[in-house]
Amino acid sequence: MEPYTTRTRATPTTTPHLPPMPTPSTWLPPIPGLARRDPEHRYWLGDVEFPVSVTGVLSVLKSDYALDRIEATRASWEPRGNSCHRALELWLAGQYSEHLPFTPADLGELHKLEQGDYSDWIQPLITHERWSSINVIASERPTCCLARKVAGTFDLAYVDEQGRRILADLKSLGKNGSTYSTAAQLGGYMALEATWGHLYDAGQTIWCRPGSTTFSPLYSVAECRLAWAAAWATYRSRPPAPF
Repeated sequence: MEPYTTRTRATPTTTPHLPPMPTPSTWLPPIPGLARRDPEHRYWLGDVEFPVSVTGVLSVLKSDYALDRIEATRASWEPRGNSCHRALELWLAGQYSEHLPFTPADLGELHKLEQGDYSDWIQPLITHERWSSINVIASERPTCCLARKVAGTFDLAYVDEQGRRILADLKSLGKNGSTYSTAAQLGGYMALEATWGHLYDAGQTIWCRPGSTTFSPLYSVAECRLAWAAAWATYRSRPPAPF
């Protein structure tokens, strides 16, 4: 698939006077009224402000030592992660410009990221052959749960060759970085999305390393939701600082 080309898809048939219901391969509509303020990543829906994000809930699973290490190495992993996520977001906007805004300035930013400090991560990510066989239906999608007052933004969702809807998260690793389970995080987003009627068949992590990108084996919905339920129970017993 050539980069920065726009795909053409058939427009789904809709029922007069009723909002169209998404089919399994239709781009997911935004949640009406859900707003996010950056760089704090704070969320509102109407008058409701969400006190915690999926990431905030999951922080209770980390030890004090792990949290200290995260802060101590932030200068290394944060710009790398931000660059990889932004590059994928821009690249998908170019591929799915009928659904996402994509301007000449965005194209220039993407080219700059491709040639910048993290090109060894970004080039294998956006040129991976997997993109040519799947249909992305969401990118950088904010979502929330009004009942539990939790919000968050997941990286992407897509429909695979078998018609399964996959909710996916992008992670960047250093040269010697190790993979780990992201089931709880994926399960959190699945739980939020379910409250809006958006269901998924599996979860997946996209691991972005210097020189290679790999798609993890699929996580089952049960595995993801159970891991999230355990994290939520821990959070409820000792809530951390928000976000």
